[in-house]
Amino acid sequence: MRNISQFAVSLVLLASQVQIPFLGDMTATASSSQAAVGAYEVKLNTNTASAIEVVGQKQPDYDAEVLIPLHAKQADLAAKAAAAKKAAARSKARKVVIQTVLAVQIAGSHADWMRAAGIAESDFGYVDYIIDHESGWGVTKSNYGGSGAYGLGQALPAGKMAKFGSDYLTNPVTQLRWANAYAVGSFGSWANAYNHWIARHSW
Repeated sequence: MRNISQFAVSLVLLASQVQIPFLGDMTATASSSQAAVGAYEVKLNTNTASAIEVVGQKQPDYDAEVLIPLHAKQADLAAKAAAAKKAAARSKARKVVIQTVLAVQIAGSHADWMRAAGIAESDFGYVDYIIDHESGWGVTKSNYGGSGAYGLGQALPAGKMAKFGSDYLTNPVTQLRWANAYAVGSFGSWANAYNHWIARHSW
């Protein structure tokens, strides 16, 4: 009898604190109570001293559902920001190099450059014609077609001129030393190189 009385008192207490109806339809299911905001799961224990046990709704797993996705998103954003910063730094470095190369002031005339490169004055006319048609005497001229040819004589690739000086990207004398070696080595003389250019429009 005491258990029944305790059970009735517990139900009254439960109704006043949890605010769920129990005097009306006693067939209210757990699913309908769980659908309500702030609903509780109720367990009836008939064989224990505590006849009614109120169990709160299951709380979300904060680490799995909040922290881990948040940290993953933060890491992804940080990686993208770092990549963008790196790309911007590379772009800025390239611009600085280009500006530095274009800012180089070359002293002397074309004849001075050819003379300094060791080209015989009797070949100046041939050299002038070929270089003028290859690059317009543009020391930093790159091939518009994207072939990679570069400089006064349009060396392809530009690195071919490196053995004549580490300043081959900006120094016309270094470039003409390469052109002189190329003309003599490939055609036998500047005159032959000139004749080849007239016939083929390239060398």
